[in-house]
Amino acid sequence: MWIREIPKESIPMSELQANISGIIKSSVIDGPGNRMVIFFQACNLNCLYCHNSHTIGLCNYCGICAEACPTQSLTIDTLKKHIHHNENTCNHCDTCLKVCPINSSPFYKKMSVNDLISEILEVKDFISGITVSGGEVMLHAEFLKELFIAIKSHSELKNLSILVDSNGNVTQDEWDQIIEIADGFMLDIKAFSSQVHLELTGHSNDKILNSIQYLNSKSKLKEIRFVLVPGFNDSVDELQGVGQLMNLLFPDVKKVLIKMRKHGIRTKYQHLSEPNQLELNNAKEHLESMGIDLTLI
Repeated sequence: MWIREIPKESIPMSELQANISGIIKSSVIDGPGNRMVIFFQACNLNCLYCHNSHTIGLCNYCGICAEACPTQSLTIDTLKKHIHHNENTCNHCDTCLKVCPINSSPFYKKMSVNDLISEILEVKDFISGITVSGGEVMLHAEFLKELFIAIKSHSELKNLSILVDSNGNVTQDEWDQIIEIADGFMLDIKAFSSQVHLELTGHSNDKILNSIQYLNSKSKLKEIRFVLVPGFNDSVDELQGVGQLMNLLFPDVKKVLIKMRKHGIRTKYQHLSEPNQLELNNAKEHLESMGIDLTLI
């Protein structure tokens, strides 16, 4: 169930809603401890190697997914802007996700802060915190502010930590809406040079580099991750730039090197190659030679 009645003390003043693509009620890979992870729909980057590409776009109710559905489990109401999903007939073949021309999904739901508080209450005794992710979660900064205030002011939830997993393509004004409420932020650096970043994501990395430095200056940056993509960001110049940036961060910021994996990426980008062990070791050794305490995933 997505919704149940919740104590009145947790009900916020407004009924803002956000598009939620999914909730994982137990995760040990999205921050320290056992955490609930809330995934928000829509992203302001278009990474070639994205393995959750169905969270990039927002549905425009064009009907292509419904026409392609082999079990006819989707019905589009264009007037009410609603998709009905028949879970009894759906066989989860993901055809709808594969044919969507704007990288969206028919399955994300509009949820209020109350709805999410209800979800958290169901597992509060089994988790150490909440991680919000995406898509790009900071596209919902106003909603996040209200959600975080509701969590921190709730007698049964106020001890849970709140982490924000973001791509960093955010302005300082947007960070400032929640920086004092959130316990920390986890960001990616996808490439050091703006040109390589443009090739990988469709956007420059100006905002991202500024975000990393700003959150670090506020002692709110908890983790920085670098995904190695052979042929793009594995050159000596790229590694040197990434290493220099990591060395500017506080020592307690966790630095992570991630092996790009092809599982789940879009068909048109299957030409990308996963780094082999030698390429991964070379990148790791280069960064560690710069004095970086690195975690490899």
